[in-house]
Amino acid sequence: MSVFSVLLEALRGGRKPDGDSRDVSLAAAITSGLYEVSQAMSAPAGDVQRSLDLITSATASILRVERCVLLLEEAGVEHLVVRSMAGIPRGRQFEKYRQVIYRMVVEPVLSSGEGLIVSEGRQGTDRQLVRLMRRLDVRGFLAAPVKGPTVAIGLMAAATPLDGRRLVDADLKLLSGMANFAAIALENAALVARLDKKARKLTAIFEISKALNEETEPSVLLQLIVDRAAELMGAPSGSIIRVDRTTGMLHIEAERGLGPSVKSAMRLRIGEGITGWVAREGQPLLVPDVRRDPRYVEANPTVMSEMAVPVKWGAEVVGVINLDHYQVAGFTEEDLEMLTAFGHVAAVALRHAHVMEDWTRKPD
Repeated sequence: MSVFSVLLEALRGGRKPDGDSRDVSLAAAITSGLYEVSQAMSAPAGDVQRSLDLITSATASILRVERCVLLLEEAGVEHLVVRSMAGIPRGRQFEKYRQVIYRMVVEPVLSSGEGLIVSEGRQGTDRQLVRLMRRLDVRGFLAAPVKGPTVAIGLMAAATPLDGRRLVDADLKLLSGMANFAAIALENAALVARLDKKARKLTAIFEISKALNEETEPSVLLQLIVDRAAELMGAPSGSIIRVDRTTGMLHIEAERGLGPSVKSAMRLRIGEGITGWVAREGQPLLVPDVRRDPRYVEANPTVMSEMAVPVKWGAEVVGVINLDHYQVAGFTEEDLEMLTAFGHVAAVALRHAHVMEDWTRKPD
Protein backbone atom coordinates (compact mmCIF):
# COMPACT_ATOMS: atom_id res chain seq x y z
CA MET A 1 0.00 0.00 0.00
CA SER A 2 1.39 3.43 -0.94
CA VAL A 3 1.94 6.29 1.53
CA PHE A 4 -0.92 8.12 -0.16
CA SER A 5 -3.24 5.15 0.40
CA VAL A 6 -2.21 4.81 4.03
CA LEU A 7 -2.92 8.48 4.67
CA LEU A 8 -6.26 8.27 2.92
CA GLU A 9 -7.29 5.20 4.91
CA ALA A 10 -6.18 6.82 8.14
CA LEU A 11 -8.22 9.94 7.46
CA ARG A 12 -11.25 7.80 6.74
CA GLY A 13 -10.70 6.30 10.19
CA GLY A 14 -11.27 2.84 8.79
CA ARG A 15 -14.74 3.75 7.53
CA LYS A 16 -16.04 3.48 4.01
CA PRO A 17 -15.96 6.69 2.01
CA ASP A 18 -19.08 8.78 1.86
CA GLY A 19 -18.67 9.52 -1.80
CA ASP A 20 -16.38 10.68 -4.55
CA SER A 21 -16.45 14.31 -3.41
CA ARG A 22 -15.08 13.35 0.00
CA ASP A 23 -12.30 11.31 -1.60
CA VAL A 24 -11.36 14.24 -3.85
CA SER A 25 -11.33 16.62 -0.86
CA LEU A 26 -9.19 14.24 1.18
CA ALA A 27 -6.83 13.67 -1.71
CA ALA A 28 -6.38 17.43 -2.15
CA ALA A 29 -5.66 17.88 1.56
CA ILE A 30 -3.13 15.05 1.57
CA THR A 31 -1.43 16.25 -1.61
CA SER A 32 -1.14 19.78 -0.22
CA GLY A 33 0.16 18.47 3.09
CA LEU A 34 2.73 16.15 1.55
CA TYR A 35 3.98 18.97 -0.66
CA GLU A 36 4.47 21.19 2.40
CA VAL A 37 6.31 18.36 4.22
CA SER A 38 8.65 17.92 1.24
CA GLN A 39 9.27 21.68 1.22
CA ALA A 40 9.94 21.64 4.95
CA MET A 41 12.46 18.79 4.78
CA SER A 42 14.27 20.34 1.81
CA ALA A 43 14.39 23.84 3.29
CA PRO A 44 17.85 25.17 4.21
CA ALA A 45 18.78 23.76 7.62
CA GLY A 46 19.57 27.26 8.84
CA ASP A 47 15.96 28.30 8.27
CA VAL A 48 14.50 26.00 10.92
CA GLN A 49 11.52 28.28 11.61
CA ARG A 50 10.33 27.98 8.03
CA SER A 51 10.61 24.18 8.25
CA LEU A 52 8.58 24.11 11.47
CA ASP A 53 5.92 26.42 10.00
CA LEU A 54 5.58 24.22 6.91
CA ILE A 55 5.34 21.04 9.00
CA THR A 56 2.65 22.57 11.23
CA SER A 57 0.70 23.78 8.22
CA ALA A 58 1.04 20.37 6.55
CA THR A 59 -0.23 18.67 9.70
CA ALA A 60 -3.36 20.81 9.70
CA SER A 61 -3.92 20.02 6.01
CA ILE A 62 -3.34 16.27 6.24
CA LEU A 63 -5.39 15.78 9.40
CA ARG A 64 -8.00 18.28 8.19
CA VAL A 65 -8.26 19.98 11.56
CA GLU A 66 -9.27 23.48 12.51
CA ARG A 67 -5.93 24.27 14.12
CA CYS A 68 -2.53 22.82 14.89
CA VAL A 69 0.20 24.09 17.21
CA LEU A 70 3.82 23.15 17.90
CA LEU A 71 5.26 23.86 21.36
CA LEU A 72 8.96 23.46 22.18
CA GLU A 73 11.36 23.92 25.06
CA GLU A 74 13.21 27.22 25.31
CA ALA A 75 16.22 27.89 27.49
CA GLY A 76 15.35 29.83 30.63
CA VAL A 77 11.58 29.37 30.20
CA GLU A 78 9.70 27.08 32.58
CA HIS A 79 6.91 26.02 30.22
CA LEU A 80 6.94 25.09 26.55
CA VAL A 81 6.56 28.01 24.17
CA VAL A 82 4.58 28.19 20.93
CA ARG A 83 7.01 27.93 18.01
CA SER A 84 4.50 27.51 15.21
CA MET A 85 0.75 27.61 14.69
CA ALA A 86 -1.62 26.94 11.80
CA GLY A 87 -5.34 27.37 11.43
CA ILE A 88 -7.66 29.39 13.63
CA PRO A 89 -5.88 30.70 16.76
CA ARG A 90 -7.64 30.65 20.13
CA GLY A 91 -5.04 32.58 22.08
CA ARG A 92 -7.24 34.07 24.80
CA GLN A 93 -8.81 30.74 25.72
CA PHE A 94 -5.44 29.04 25.77
CA GLU A 95 -3.97 31.71 28.06
CA LYS A 96 -6.96 31.43 30.41
CA TYR A 97 -6.47 27.69 30.88
CA ARG A 98 -2.69 27.56 30.37
CA GLN A 99 -1.87 26.01 33.76
CA VAL A 100 -4.65 23.43 33.53
CA ILE A 101 -3.66 22.46 29.97
CA TYR A 102 -0.05 22.09 31.03
CA ARG A 103 -0.95 19.89 34.01
CA MET A 104 -3.54 17.71 32.28
CA VAL A 105 -2.11 17.44 28.76
CA VAL A 106 1.47 18.66 28.33
CA GLU A 107 3.11 17.14 31.41
CA PRO A 108 1.59 13.63 30.93
CA VAL A 109 2.60 13.54 27.25
CA LEU A 110 6.15 14.77 27.95
CA SER A 111 6.72 12.43 30.90
CA SER A 112 5.27 9.32 29.24
CA GLY A 113 6.51 10.00 25.72
CA GLU A 114 3.11 8.77 24.48
CA GLY A 115 0.41 10.57 22.50
CA LEU A 116 -3.07 11.47 23.71
CA ILE A 117 -6.55 11.49 22.16
CA VAL A 118 -9.44 13.42 23.70
CA SER A 119 -12.72 12.78 21.90
CA GLU A 120 -16.30 12.70 23.18
CA GLY A 121 -17.71 9.22 23.17
CA ARG A 122 -14.28 7.61 22.99
CA GLN A 123 -13.95 4.82 25.52
CA GLY A 124 -11.53 5.57 28.34
CA THR A 125 -11.38 9.32 27.71
CA ASP A 126 -10.83 11.31 30.90
CA ARG A 127 -14.04 13.22 31.73
CA GLN A 128 -12.08 16.17 33.10
CA LEU A 129 -10.30 16.46 29.77
CA VAL A 130 -13.63 16.36 27.95
CA ARG A 131 -14.93 19.22 30.14
CA LEU A 132 -11.74 21.20 29.48
CA MET A 133 -12.13 20.56 25.76
CA ARG A 134 -15.68 21.97 25.87
CA ARG A 135 -14.50 25.11 27.69
CA LEU A 136 -11.93 25.62 24.93
CA ASP A 137 -14.63 25.08 22.28
CA VAL A 138 -12.66 22.11 20.95
CA ARG A 139 -14.36 19.17 19.24
CA GLY A 140 -11.70 16.49 19.37
CA PHE A 141 -8.08 16.91 20.40
CA LEU A 142 -4.76 15.15 19.68
CA ALA A 143 -1.33 15.62 21.29
CA ALA A 144 1.95 13.88 20.42
CA PRO A 145 5.46 14.34 21.85
CA VAL A 146 8.30 15.82 19.83
CA LYS A 147 11.12 13.49 20.81
CA GLY A 148 14.74 14.51 21.13
CA PRO A 149 17.68 12.06 21.30
CA THR A 150 16.90 11.14 24.93
CA VAL A 151 13.70 12.87 26.10
CA ALA A 152 10.67 14.67 24.72
CA ILE A 153 11.54 18.28 23.91
CA GLY A 154 8.12 19.51 22.88
CA LEU A 155 4.59 18.71 21.85
CA MET A 156 2.48 18.92 18.71
CA ALA A 157 -1.27 19.27 19.10
CA ALA A 158 -4.18 19.28 16.66
CA ALA A 159 -7.80 20.09 17.41
CA THR A 160 -11.33 20.02 15.96
CA PRO A 161 -11.68 17.98 12.73
CA LEU A 162 -13.22 20.14 10.01
CA ASP A 163 -15.56 17.34 8.93
CA GLY A 164 -16.81 16.64 12.46
CA ARG A 165 -15.44 13.09 12.53
CA ARG A 166 -14.39 11.39 15.75
CA LEU A 167 -10.61 11.22 16.18
CA VAL A 168 -9.13 7.71 16.19
CA ASP A 169 -5.77 6.00 16.72
CA ALA A 170 -4.87 6.39 13.06
CA ASP A 171 -5.10 10.18 13.45
CA LEU A 172 -2.75 10.05 16.42
CA LYS A 173 -0.26 7.96 14.41
CA LEU A 174 -0.28 10.58 11.69
CA LEU A 175 0.25 13.39 14.20
CA SER A 176 3.10 11.43 15.81
CA GLY A 177 4.69 11.06 12.39
CA MET A 178 4.48 14.80 11.79
CA ALA A 179 5.95 15.44 15.25
CA ASN A 180 8.86 13.22 14.21
CA PHE A 181 9.38 15.38 11.12
CA ALA A 182 9.61 18.42 13.42
CA ALA A 183 12.17 16.62 15.60
CA ILE A 184 14.23 15.75 12.50
CA ALA A 185 14.13 19.38 11.31
CA LEU A 186 15.38 20.54 14.72
CA GLU A 187 18.10 17.88 14.82
CA ASN A 188 19.28 18.79 11.31
CA ALA A 189 19.39 22.47 12.25
CA ALA A 190 21.41 21.68 15.38
CA LEU A 191 23.82 19.54 13.35
CA VAL A 192 24.34 22.27 10.78
CA ALA A 193 24.89 24.81 13.57
CA ARG A 194 27.53 22.56 15.16
CA LEU A 195 29.27 22.02 11.82
CA ASP A 196 29.19 25.74 11.10
CA LYS A 197 30.63 26.50 14.54
CA LYS A 198 33.35 23.91 14.00
CA ALA A 199 34.18 25.31 10.57
CA ARG A 200 34.42 28.84 11.93
CA LYS A 201 36.71 27.69 14.74
CA LEU A 202 38.95 25.79 12.33
CA THR A 203 39.17 28.90 10.15
CA ALA A 204 40.01 30.94 13.24
CA ILE A 205 42.74 28.46 14.23
CA PHE A 206 44.27 28.77 10.76
CA GLU A 207 44.25 32.57 11.00
CA ILE A 208 45.61 32.48 14.55
CA SER A 209 48.43 30.15 13.52
CA LYS A 210 49.71 32.78 11.09
CA ALA A 211 49.67 35.44 13.81
CA LEU A 212 51.40 33.17 16.32
CA ASN A 213 54.18 32.23 13.91
CA GLU A 214 54.87 35.89 13.20
CA GLU A 215 55.57 36.58 16.89
CA THR A 216 59.05 35.64 18.17
CA GLU A 217 59.14 37.38 21.56
CA PRO A 218 58.51 34.51 24.05
CA SER A 219 56.53 36.44 26.68
CA VAL A 220 54.31 38.09 24.06
CA LEU A 221 53.80 34.79 22.24
CA LEU A 222 52.82 32.92 25.41
CA GLN A 223 50.27 35.58 26.33
CA LEU A 224 48.95 35.57 22.77
CA ILE A 225 48.44 31.80 22.93
CA VAL A 226 46.40 32.04 26.13
CA ASP A 227 44.34 35.00 24.91
CA ARG A 228 43.51 33.44 21.54
CA ALA A 229 42.65 30.05 23.08
CA ALA A 230 40.29 31.68 25.60
CA GLU A 231 38.64 33.84 22.94
CA LEU A 232 38.24 30.90 20.57
CA MET A 233 36.57 28.69 23.18
CA GLY A 234 34.63 31.39 25.03
CA ALA A 235 36.57 30.73 28.26
CA PRO A 236 36.68 33.43 30.96
CA SER A 237 40.04 32.23 32.24
CA GLY A 238 42.96 30.05 31.25
CA SER A 239 46.70 29.56 31.28
CA ILE A 240 49.66 28.01 29.51
CA ILE A 241 51.84 25.95 31.80
CA ARG A 242 55.44 24.81 31.44
CA VAL A 243 56.31 21.31 32.58
CA ASP A 244 59.67 21.24 34.39
CA ARG A 245 60.85 17.63 34.25
CA THR A 246 63.91 18.41 36.34
CA THR A 247 61.94 19.56 39.39
CA GLY A 248 58.69 17.75 38.58
CA MET A 249 56.80 21.03 38.91
CA LEU A 250 54.34 22.96 36.74
CA HIS A 251 54.85 26.68 36.16
CA ILE A 252 52.22 29.10 34.83
CA GLU A 253 53.98 31.07 32.08
CA ALA A 254 51.00 33.20 31.01
CA GLU A 255 47.42 33.54 32.21
CA ARG A 256 44.13 35.23 31.44
CA GLY A 257 41.45 35.90 34.05
CA LEU A 258 43.38 34.26 36.92
CA GLY A 259 45.29 37.24 38.24
CA PRO A 260 49.00 37.64 39.02
CA SER A 261 48.59 36.29 42.55
CA VAL A 262 47.37 32.93 41.27
CA LYS A 263 50.15 32.82 38.69
CA SER A 264 52.83 33.27 41.33
CA ALA A 265 51.22 31.20 44.10
CA MET A 266 49.97 28.18 42.15
CA ARG A 267 52.51 25.39 42.35
CA LEU A 268 51.46 21.93 41.25
CA ARG A 269 53.49 18.80 40.70
CA ILE A 270 53.29 16.63 37.60
CA GLY A 271 50.28 14.38 38.13
CA GLU A 272 48.59 16.83 40.52
CA GLY A 273 45.33 18.54 39.51
CA ILE A 274 43.74 18.51 36.06
CA THR A 275 46.77 20.09 34.39
CA GLY A 276 49.15 17.79 36.25
CA TRP A 277 47.23 14.75 35.04
CA VAL A 278 47.44 15.97 31.42
CA ALA A 279 51.16 16.70 31.85
CA ARG A 280 51.76 13.16 33.11
CA GLU A 281 49.45 11.25 30.76
CA GLY A 282 49.93 13.36 27.63
CA GLN A 283 46.20 13.15 26.86
CA PRO A 284 43.53 15.90 26.53
CA LEU A 285 41.01 16.02 29.37
CA LEU A 286 37.52 17.52 29.70
CA VAL A 287 35.95 17.84 33.16
CA PRO A 288 32.30 18.99 32.87
CA ASP A 289 31.92 19.51 36.65
CA VAL A 290 35.12 20.07 38.63
CA ARG A 291 33.24 19.58 41.90
CA ARG A 292 32.81 15.93 41.02
CA ASP A 293 36.42 15.27 40.00
CA PRO A 294 38.84 14.42 42.84
CA ARG A 295 41.81 15.50 40.69
CA TYR A 296 40.72 19.12 40.67
CA VAL A 297 42.72 21.64 42.69
CA GLU A 298 40.79 24.85 43.26
CA ALA A 299 42.38 28.12 42.21
CA ASN A 300 39.17 30.05 41.58
CA PRO A 301 35.90 29.15 43.39
CA THR A 302 33.81 30.35 40.45
CA VAL A 303 35.26 27.72 38.08
CA MET A 304 32.73 24.95 37.36
CA SER A 305 34.25 23.15 34.37
CA GLU A 306 37.70 22.82 32.88
CA MET A 307 39.58 21.36 29.93
CA ALA A 308 43.28 20.97 29.27
CA VAL A 309 45.43 19.70 26.39
CA PRO A 310 49.14 18.84 26.17
CA VAL A 311 51.71 20.86 24.23
CA LYS A 312 54.25 18.36 22.93
CA TRP A 313 57.82 18.36 21.60
CA GLY A 314 57.83 15.08 19.75
CA ALA A 315 56.46 12.54 22.21
CA GLU A 316 57.39 14.61 25.27
CA VAL A 317 54.83 16.82 27.02
CA VAL A 318 56.52 20.17 27.61
CA GLY A 319 53.46 22.25 28.40
CA VAL A 320 49.72 22.32 29.00
CA ILE A 321 47.04 24.72 27.78
CA ASN A 322 44.29 24.94 30.38
CA LEU A 323 40.91 26.70 30.07
CA ASP A 324 38.20 27.26 32.70
CA HIS A 325 34.48 27.96 32.49
CA TYR A 326 32.13 29.35 35.13
CA GLN A 327 29.25 27.09 34.09
CA VAL A 328 28.85 23.35 34.55
CA ALA A 329 29.42 21.62 31.19
CA GLY A 330 30.68 24.90 29.78
CA PHE A 331 32.78 23.01 27.23
CA THR A 332 31.90 20.16 24.86
CA GLU A 333 33.86 17.27 23.38
CA GLU A 334 34.02 19.28 20.14
CA ASP A 335 35.60 22.15 22.08
CA LEU A 336 38.21 19.73 23.42
CA GLU A 337 38.97 18.59 19.86
CA MET A 338 39.37 22.22 18.79
CA LEU A 339 41.65 23.04 21.73
CA THR A 340 43.74 19.95 20.94
CA ALA A 341 44.17 21.22 17.38
CA PHE A 342 45.03 24.65 18.79
CA GLY A 343 47.64 22.98 21.02
CA HIS A 344 49.39 21.61 17.92
CA VAL A 345 49.39 25.09 16.38
CA ALA A 346 50.80 26.57 19.59
CA ALA A 347 53.56 23.96 19.67
CA VAL A 348 54.67 24.90 16.16
CA ALA A 349 54.72 28.59 17.10
CA LEU A 350 56.72 27.89 20.26
CA ARG A 351 59.27 25.88 18.26
CA HIS A 352 59.51 28.68 15.72
CA ALA A 353 60.23 31.19 18.50
CA HIS A 354 62.83 28.80 20.04
CA VAL A 355 60.82 28.60 23.26
CA MET A 356 60.73 24.82 23.09
CA GLU A 357 64.52 24.61 23.23
CA ASP A 358 64.54 26.60 26.46
CA TRP A 359 61.78 24.51 27.97
CA THR A 360 63.45 21.19 27.09
CA ARG A 361 67.09 22.17 27.67
CA LYS A 362 68.74 19.99 30.29
CA PRO A 363 70.63 21.78 33.09
CA ASP A 364 74.43 21.61 32.94
